[in-house]
Amino acid sequence: MELSAPSPNLLLTIRGLLPSLNEQEQKVGQYVLDHPNVVIHLAMVELAERCGVGDTTIFRFCRRVKTDGYQDFKIALAQELSPRISPVYEAVAAGDTAATAAQKAIAGDVKALEDTLRVLDLEALDRAATALLAARRVDIYGSGGAAVAAQELQYKLMRIGVRALPHTDAQMQLLSAAMLTPNDVAVGFSHSGTAADVRQALVKAKECGAVTIAITNHPLSPIARLVDISLRTAAQEAAAHGYPLGARVAQIGLIDVLYTCLMLKHTAA
Repeated sequence: MELSAPSPNLLLTIRGLLPSLNEQEQKVGQYVLDHPNVVIHLAMVELAERCGVGDTTIFRFCRRVKTDGYQDFKIALAQELSPRISPVYEAVAAGDTAATAAQKAIAGDVKALEDTLRVLDLEALDRAATALLAARRVDIYGSGGAAVAAQELQYKLMRIGVRALPHTDAQMQLLSAAMLTPNDVAVGFSHSGTAADVRQALVKAKECGAVTIAITNHPLSPIARLVDISLRTAAQEAAAHGYPLGARVAQIGLIDVLYTCLMLKHTAA
C-alpha cells in the first residue's frame, strides 16, 4: 500500500520561507507566526498597520506563501487553527519549573517530527533513496550540531552495505568532495541552509558530477537550491536559549524515514 504524507499547513510554509522573504515581507510573516489567532480577525489594512508595511506588501506576502489573496490567506489560516492542535511551540520561560520545562522541550521535539512529516516530499525521498543505494561512495557533510546527523546517516548507510564517510571539518569536506565521481553521492546537513563550508563542499561535489542531496529546514535556502535533491525538516525556527527547538531531532527523524525507504528498496532488490 502506498502512503502519502499530510499536506503542509500555511504556518509551516511561512516558517520555511521566512528567511528568503524581503525585510518588509518578513515583518508580516513573523507577525503571523507570533499572532495567528489575531490575524484571522484583522482586515488587510489593520495587519499592514500592525506590521508597519503597505497593503501591497501584504498582498505580495500572500502570493509568496501560495495563497490567492488576503481573504484566501485568512481562510487557509483559520482552517488550521484547530483548538486541538497548537500551531506554535511554547518557549521555555525563566519562571518555568523543571516539570514544565521538560514538558515543553519534549512537546517541541514531538512537534518538530510531526511538522517534518507534514512537509515531507515523497518523490524527493524516493529519488534520494535510489541514489544512495546505487552510490559507489557517499560523502556526508555536517558542521557543528549537524555533525551528529552526519554520523547517524553514516551508521544507517553502513548497516545496509553502502560505503559512507562523514566529514565535519571544512577543509576535509572540500578535499573529499574533490575526489568524488559521477558514481558517488554527496549529502549535506544544514538547518539554516546557509552553512558556507557545507555549501562549498556540495558545489565541488556537483562540479565532479556527483549526485547532491541536502537536508535543511528552508526550501529556498542557498544549499537547498543548489542540490539535485532537497529534503526538508520543519523544526521551530525560534531559538530556545540559542538553539532551534527540535532541529536535530527532526534531522534524525528524517534519517530514520530515509533508512526505512532504503531498507524497503534493498529488500525488494
